[in-house]
Amino acid sequence: MFSLRQQNPGGCPYCGGQSSNAFTARDWNQRSTAETFHYCRCSVCSLIFVQQVPLDMKQYYVREQYDIPESLENYEERANSQSWKLALLKPYLNVGNLLEIGPATGEFATVARKSGFTVSLVEMDPRCCEFLRANLQHNVIESSDPVSSIPQGRTFDAICVWQTIEHIPKFWRFLEAAARHLRHGGIIALSTPNPDGFQARIMGRRWPHADAPRHLYLIPPSWFEKTCRSWGLQVAMTTTRDEGSIGLNYYGWYLWVRNMFSSKLSRERIDRWARWLTNAVRYWERQEGHGCAYVTILVKAD
Repeated sequence: MFSLRQQNPGGCPYCGGQSSNAFTARDWNQRSTAETFHYCRCSVCSLIFVQQVPLDMKQYYVREQYDIPESLENYEERANSQSWKLALLKPYLNVGNLLEIGPATGEFATVARKSGFTVSLVEMDPRCCEFLRANLQHNVIESSDPVSSIPQGRTFDAICVWQTIEHIPKFWRFLEAAARHLRHGGIIALSTPNPDGFQARIMGRRWPHADAPRHLYLIPPSWFEKTCRSWGLQVAMTTTRDEGSIGLNYYGWYLWVRNMFSSKLSRERIDRWARWLTNAVRYWERQEGHGCAYVTILVKAD
C-alpha cells in the first residue's frame, strides 16, 4: 500500500470524502513530459486518484504502442492466448451478447466471437478501429467516451473492461451505465492494477503500473465491495492469481528495471534481471491479494 503523507485539501471525486496525499510521480513509462502528478487516497472509500486530471490527456499517449499486426498470419495464436479470460467467464455464462470496452487489437473479442458470443466493441484509437473493422470484421464504435457509446436500447450478458477502467474519467459513471445495460444475472468482468499489491508497496511512486498520468485512478479491490451494490451489482469473484495478473507481475519488474537502468542495460539484460526478480519474489506475489493486478467479476442481482 502506498504510504500517506500530509493532508490534501481536496475531496474524493467519487464520494467527497477527505483524502490525503498518497504519492507524487512522473511519467516514468513513456517520458512524455517532465511534469509531476499528485495522487491522493480517500480515507472513506480508499480510491486513489490523480489530484488534478490534465485537460488534454492525448498528449500523454503519444508513445502508446498497440502492436497492430501487419497481417493475420499468426493472429490466431495471439487470439488464443486470451482464452484464459473466457475461462473466467464460463462459471457465469458460455454465450450471449458481449460488449468490450478498449479491445485494442481485438484478441479477446476474436476468441470470444469464435466461442459463440455476439461481440460489440468500443475503442478510442482510430488505427485499432480500422484494423478491427477491415481485418477482423468486428462491429466497433470509435469513441473515447464509453458512457455515451454503450449501444442504446440493448442489453448485454457480459461487459468486459480489461486493463482499461483506470483510464476512464469518472469511471463510476460508466459502471452505473453499464449496470443499466446488463440483463439480470449478467456480469461485468474487469481487470485493473492492484494498489494494495506487493509491487506497489515495494516500488512506491516508481511502480510502473501506476502509469502516471494515464492511470487516472488506482482502485483497491475493496472499493467494489463498498460501492457496487448501489448499482444492483454484487462481487462474485476477485483474484490476483489469474493468468493475466501473473504475467503483469513480470511486466511490472521489467518496466521498473528498464525505467531505472535503460541507459546502462541492453533489452536482453533488462529481461534477465526482470525474470530473476520475478522468481525471487514469486512466493509473495503469487499469494492471493498480493499480485500487481486483479480481476473482479460483478454480477447483476436477479
